[in-house]
Amino acid sequence: MHFIKSLSNPSYHQADVWLAEELGRKFVRKDFRKWGWPGRFLLDREAAFYKRLAGIKGIPAFYGSPESGVMDIEYIEGNSIKDNRNLPAEFFDKLEKLVSAIHERGVLYFDLRHKSNVLVSNGEPVIIDFATCFHMPKLLPFLGWVDSEAVLFLKHSVSPELLSAAQLCHVKKMNRLCKLWFFNRIVKGD
Repeated sequence: MHFIKSLSNPSYHQADVWLAEELGRKFVRKDFRKWGWPGRFLLDREAAFYKRLAGIKGIPAFYGSPESGVMDIEYIEGNSIKDNRNLPAEFFDKLEKLVSAIHERGVLYFDLRHKSNVLVSNGEPVIIDFATCFHMPKLLPFLGWVDSEAVLFLKHSVSPELLSAAQLCHVKKMNRLCKLWFFNRIVKGD
């Protein structure tokens, strides 16, 4: 195996993420062993979500875990949504469908507002990094709105001209409410 480049910022609190290649196939290697058993637990948990969401277009394929705390997933060429401007309405329609497909598997994502978790690949949405997900099918009717709000927030961030007056008013109201919560940075995103 050959490591091509690091895809993460060096940080103790985050997994090491590498673009790697083996036998002509590029893939992403995510390694969180530096945290010991908590890191292995978190990454093994994330691997379980990739397995649960297998086959959904816009979710990288899970290639395996060579050992506990390490996983390999499909590399999908693209860039962060935050590096894009004026994406078409069709992109956000596809992103909403992708979120619905995740919900159909009983998974709540909870972290879409962090723009680094949504990629644009040939005009198609790709969602990565399932570390903050929860499998809670019974709570989807009550909490699924969090992911839907995040899609609206992303649209406001990169293609605000697509928002109706009512949607724009709603986003502004939600942003004001978020400021009241001490986890504002988590809710508001990058």
